[in-house]
This record gives sequence, C-alpha cells and structure tokens, in this order.
Amino acid sequence: MSAAINCLRYWDLANCIRIQDAVALWCGVEPAELARLKVETHCMSAKRAALVAALREGRLEYEDLGIVTSQGKVFKGAPVDELIEKDRLVIDKASLRRWFEQLPFEDRPAFLFEEERQPVLPDGSNVEEMNSHKAIAIMAHLLAASAGKYRAGERPNAEAIGQAVNEAAKRFFGDDVRGYASFHKKLGAALRTFNQELPQRAWNS
Repeated sequence: MSAAINCLRYWDLANCIRIQDAVALWCGVEPAELARLKVETHCMSAKRAALVAALREGRLEYEDLGIVTSQGKVFKGAPVDELIEKDRLVIDKASLRRWFEQLPFEDRPAFLFEEERQPVLPDGSNVEEMNSHKAIAIMAHLLAASAGKYRAGERPNAEAIGQAVNEAAKRFFGDDVRGYASFHKKLGAALRTFNQELPQRAWNS
C-alpha cells in the first residue's frame, strides 16, 4: 500500500497532523485506508513510539485541541500523555519537518518533503527507479565501448561486467559483498528492458 502522490498535496494544506495520521503517511499508507484495515505493523509501532518520545521530551511542538466544558468554554492544558491518550493532540508540521531533518539517518517522508515525491508512471512504477535502470544500461554501454572484454559483439557483456563489479567490491569492502554477485542479472534485465530506448548503433565508434 502506498499513499497516492496526488493526495499528499492536500495534506500540504494542513498546518498540524494527528499522530496516527503522521505514522501512516510516514509508512506510505493513506490514514483512511489504514483505519479501514485496522492493522499496525511493527514499523508503525516503532515510529509512533519515536513520535511520542519526541513529544514528551519537548522536541516536537504540538497543539491541544481542547475539550468543551459544560459552560461551553474550551479547556486546554492537560499533560501531553493525557492528550495523546484522548487523541486531543496534533503535531505542528513545521516542527515535525525540523525533527526529521535532525534525525541521525536519512528519512524524508513524502508527506512532509515535497522534493521526495517521485512521479508515478501509468503502470504504477516509479520514474526514479526506471531512470536508474536506464542509467545502469547506459553505463554498461560506455564501459563496453572502452574495453573489449566487457563487450559481446556490439553489446555489453552483462556477466563479464557483473563479475568485474563483484571482484572490485571484494577489493574495496572485503568478502562480505552480498548482493553484488547477482548484479549481472540486474544489469541484464536493465539492458533487455531498455534495449529499444537505447541508440541502435555501435557504442565502440
């Protein structure tokens, strides 16, 4: 399940967001869809715990939605844990964005960072991923043009290039190079997929 990019622009209009909505969007799920399914993954539980800890420690700004008293007045000022328990707390989105920017790892959820949103092709695939595959295929052609041992006829030799990548990875990173061994398969798939889009000419000219 992934949050539709065209729905995120509406979330942009909100200045505040509920904890459960932030968790859902952080995981790429539309909050309404998550509520309908009534599920929560371990990842969602961990992200919710992280947000709650940040709220308790004062690292996130929030607003108390308040409660209407019998006299018609709005009472605010309850402790943060009570606000969370009674779902009366909304997080300030600007504060939430700053909090993400300070995390010790790269995590830029699309519901807060518009630059992280990638257009989606009609078949549901990601444009950025498609372009990375195309770039891999082009680099393979360039490598084949520079060295005959990486070429099979006029085309790149995916297996030879993959073997060279695997050997170089071992020199740089040691024997633990899981994933590199099958690189030639990924390269072969990229070349097959984009063969019709690549220039139909010899790259060694």
